[in-house]
Amino acid sequence: MGIATLSLAETTVSGLQQVASSRGTTADVLAEQAIRSYLRQEAEQKIEREEQEFHAQHMQLLLRYAGQFIAMHEGRVIDSDSDELALYLRVRQRFPMVGVLIKQVATETDEVWMIRSPHLEVAT
Repeated sequence: MGIATLSLAETTVSGLQQVASSRGTTADVLAEQAIRSYLRQEAEQKIEREEQEFHAQHMQLLLRYAGQFIAMHEGRVIDSDSDELALYLRVRQRFPMVGVLIKQVATETDEVWMIRSPHLEVAT
């Protein structure tokens, strides 16, 4: 594991130490968890943007990559293969910490269903 020194505002450090203390952990552990969570969230948002690009480009992708798996990064196809696992391994080697969309180019695009959960309102 690599060690990095980060410069943080004193108020941030103080708040981090207080929360860590109340949770029975260290500021280092808490900061590590927070940064990992942030990076995961960023990767998920990037994948959502790549998914939008995939749908926007679907017809062009279908003409060139029908039936194949593609890897999309920053709105561009960076690699393709008929073997999803081989593609995944190559992409992870090139981009180990970056969200890259890997998806099969099929005739039909995936349907996305949005299901809203009901919420209760208390009558007064």
